[in-house]
Amino acid sequence: MSEYAGPMELANEEIREAIDRFAANRLGSRRLPALLERTDAMLTELETLNLMEVRRTPASHVAALAALVADLPFEYTPRIGPRPKPTAVIDVVFDIQARIFNSMYGSDGSDRLPDPADQLIEVAS
Repeated sequence: MSEYAGPMELANEEIREAIDRFAANRLGSRRLPALLERTDAMLTELETLNLMEVRRTPASHVAALAALVADLPFEYTPRIGPRPKPTAVIDVVFDIQARIFNSMYGSDGSDRLPDPADQLIEVAS
């Protein structure tokens, strides 16, 4: 831009910036629903493995989970071992879905259920 920007040049620059912001917002608003679609597809496959009584999640599914985690717009470290059972991966995917929903709808997480590990289990005596 020249030293002196006329009114038309300034208006054009503002329009370009507005278009860039609009495009960035649209991209962001489509990203989270796309991640939810991926988690839904993963859950379907993992539930099938679970129903088939597969003992360990295949490496391809663990790799898909790693790719999903890498694409998340927030920090997340799955708490599973190197050869997890399908149910362990299902739990991780549900946790990821909850965090995606929190990101989409602005929840601060205060309405989340406590982790099962944090809950006491009552035993009938």
